[in-house]
Amino acid sequence: MKYIISDKKVLINNMNHTVTAVNGLDRVAINTRLHYINVEMDKLKQRQIELVSMRDELDRVEAPESADDCDNLYEQMFGYEEAA
Repeated sequence: MKYIISDKKVLINNMNHTVTAVNGLDRVAINTRLHYINVEMDKLKQRQIELVSMRDELDRVEAPESADDCDNLYEQMFGYEEAA
């Protein structure tokens, strides 16, 4: 990415100041955007944790059914019962 360094006029305590900016963003604007991104990442991480927990709960609930179905695994795999 190409960065354009320039001067930017900002109002601080009712006084005009010239600050250095990169692509039109001064340090305060960059920090504000970084904070916003971190908040969004925290929300996504929490949602990820919630979804993984939901998936784990499904695995826990479905596991006993699978165990019962495995009683006759040979029949499930080959479609007929073993001759006695």
